Amino acid sequence: MLPAEDSEEAAAARAAVLALRRDSGLPVAGVAWVVDPQLLRIGETSGAKSQGRRGFPVPAGTGLIGVVLTTRRLTAVSDYGSSQQITHEYDAFIAAEEVRAMAAAPVIVGTTVRAALFVGSRDAVRLGDRVLTAVAEAARDLEQFLASREHAHRLLTEARCGRNTASPHDTAALEQVHEIHLELLALAATLGETRLKEHFGGVCSLLESGCCSGRTKPEPATRLSPRELDVLAAVAAGCTNLDICDRLGIGLETVKGHLRSAMRKLGTRTRLEAVTAARRAALLP
Repeated sequence: MLPAEDSEEAAAARAAVLALRRDSGLPVAGVAWVVDPQLLRIGETSGAKSQGRRGFPVPAGTGLIGVVLTTRRLTAVSDYGSSQQITHEYDAFIAAEEVRAMAAAPVIVGTTVRAALFVGSRDAVRLGDRVLTAVAEAARDLEQFLASREHAHRLLTEARCGRNTASPHDTAALEQVHEIHLELLALAATLGETRLKEHFGGVCSLLESGCCSGRTKPEPATRLSPRELDVLAAVAAGCTNLDICDRLGIGLETVKGHLRSAMRKLGTRTRLEAVTAARRAALLP
């Protein structure tokens, strides 16, 4: 079953496909989701001539995308129609899109292939390092999002159902939730799609409510802005100011300004005091 159009998975895949098309410089990109151990279905595409391909089935081992599901490796062909690396059930499909060269990479979460990202050129050429690197990096980004999201939801489910051996208030458990929270914030900053950021915000809110469940969250005397919280969360993870610049995509003076503002609001004098005060006020996981 394909992810719903408005789901977090669909939003992440859409961002990955758009980034892949941009970074590879090729006219066509897309994702195929694994809906069964032996079957993928085409999902989000960008640059395709036909928009009616969503849901198109690709059994394992067939065509380029099906081969990727079977081999679990990045694979490329310079001329789809004449390649001896793949089967040719979809030659008409590919010809209709006027695609010649293609590359695809698996998206593997844990030990399970969840999807395949692919790009296509309308010229019969050997795809170079730029294209292959773009495909591999887009697949890793989508893997990281899916893994982080699943881990976060699993932690919250276990905490709420009482299956965690450690209390959700235990320091180690809180640190684990906090690390996932930081991963999601960092991914949101790099992917940069407004709708996807909203989905990340929802997951981060779940994390905060999960780690603070079972205790009364005090109403803070002052409120920190979302960006001030992002900066403090990065400080708590051990980031330097320059690291925070890279992670959040903002300038050094902006980082310093957010830190000064947060410390002033919290009545603290140092970065670490500000982090401690924010956690005590349940503003950070």
